[in-house]
Amino acid sequence: MASAVKKMRVEDVENYDKRRFCMAILGLCVADAYNTQITLTPLKITNCNAASSGGACFSKAFCDTESFDEGMVLGDVFQTGIKTLKNFAKNGTLPEERRMFLAFDKLLNFLNGEKSIRFNSPQNLHALPETELAVLVANHLLGKLAISSCYLVDKNCTGKRDGCCCGVDSCRMTGEYGDTSIGNSEVWHGNLDIIINDDLAVEAIENSLDSPGEKSAVEVKANLQRNPKIIAQTIVFSFLQEKRHPEREHFLTPCIGIGNSELIILFYDTEHDVLLESSRVPLFESPVSCKFSYSSILACWLVVNYKIFCSGLVEEFKICKSNFFSHAREKINIYKDELKFQNVNSFQSNEPKLVKVASKVKTTPLMHETEKTVLEVLLSLASADAYSNSASGSNSN
Repeated sequence: MASAVKKMRVEDVENYDKRRFCMAILGLCVADAYNTQITLTPLKITNCNAASSGGACFSKAFCDTESFDEGMVLGDVFQTGIKTLKNFAKNGTLPEERRMFLAFDKLLNFLNGEKSIRFNSPQNLHALPETELAVLVANHLLGKLAISSCYLVDKNCTGKRDGCCCGVDSCRMTGEYGDTSIGNSEVWHGNLDIIINDDLAVEAIENSLDSPGEKSAVEVKANLQRNPKIIAQTIVFSFLQEKRHPEREHFLTPCIGIGNSELIILFYDTEHDVLLESSRVPLFESPVSCKFSYSSILACWLVVNYKIFCSGLVEEFKICKSNFFSHAREKINIYKDELKFQNVNSFQSNEPKLVKVASKVKTTPLMHETEKTVLEVLLSLASADAYSNSASGSNSN
């Protein structure tokens, strides 16, 4: 019975774009070779107010950072997920383990569907206030890729609605509004915009306090990265997750930041004191599209299901300390033992600045092996197309 179900699922998804799917996998595994690549840069904190007297809400957090010279690809911290994707791309093999299979079934359903937000105009979509767009992404992308589609939206956010803000009457909002505050008033604390399934923090990132037209493209994009508010939220949420789930095999916890056309992923490992920031990932296929890019689909699928597919830090990057423990040493025990979920407070603010990324990106043997496998799949697709075109040309003659 199980094998029949699996066979049916593979056949159901035959209309997905296999080339773009394979190219998105390559973007998770290979550096400096494809436009879709997603890299992770380790960050070192040079100055912050994580231990300031009286604490600081997330909107008042400051956190200056500099990057390490060497980074990695996103796939290196999701090796379990990369193996799953590679096996499916190569021969249609689906995972046997129950939770992996449920998560992969969510991905197949999504790839076989619209893969988009049904919105009346792409221009209007990209002009939405940041929080409304983040809720849309949670409802139409993140919630659909997670095993559970439940999520919690900050009850204090602007633009609250009874249904999904895409405006389609039949579109049901699978999340609810509530208290998303985390932390401790003695340290960093405040509200998260969205919490997916109690596991993942999502933050809407303002492009600027001025209208987007008054900022250069570089400034708007830079505001996504090295953003002190989302760095503080990622670190606090990671410590909270360790406290609530001490049984986990590792404590590398992600957080997603959503801009009006791109997203970034941050990770903090509370055991090894390592802070990682991804390169920017395009949310949509183009600036005039409501369809999600394959890069964002696969990256978000891995991240929302990180408790299943995240393999933790690669050994050689465990030495890339962020120095948060040192900067917060006077209050580190509060971060470790006294953080709480709900009944805390928060607001917003931040200034963009130009950022530096890792100058070298290393990849593990699994990523090289996956690259080889996926390239072979793409080559076979190209050969099949060439044969088909040749045959149709002969028939026409």
